[in-house]
Amino acid sequence: MASQEKRDMSRSEDYLVMIYNLHQQKGYTSTLDLSERLGVKPPTVSSMVAKLARDGYLVHEPYRGMRLTPSGTTVARSIIRRHETVEAFLIMLGIDKGVAHTDSEGLEHHLHPVTLRKLEQLVEFFRNNPDILRAIRNAVDETHP
Repeated sequence: MASQEKRDMSRSEDYLVMIYNLHQQKGYTSTLDLSERLGVKPPTVSSMVAKLARDGYLVHEPYRGMRLTPSGTTVARSIIRRHETVEAFLIMLGIDKGVAHTDSEGLEHHLHPVTLRKLEQLVEFFRNNPDILRAIRNAVDETHP
């Protein structure tokens, strides 16, 4: 996939997650909400919303807001899961929560499904084996302060 296509897909995913989160918080999502939260101008939001609607990820009713379709909801939840997995893994390694959150924002868009599954298994393994996690953190902390 070309670099521009990856950026466009990452941006689309950011919109889907924000729409999902705003709908969970407020019960609806407006273009103004998206503009403010994503730090982009309303015409940019309108353009992306039209694209996502065309692609079948959301339904937009002008002046009433938007909602994700089942397909859009599936994608948003998948991205959130990827983000949470990467962030949990980084925190387990002793990375500061703020740094882990920021780093996972970029990484979440680029994980292959196989990589994500292995990372989920590793996070679960560490949760079930805190002594092993502690030993790994000690080794990492000793070699890289």
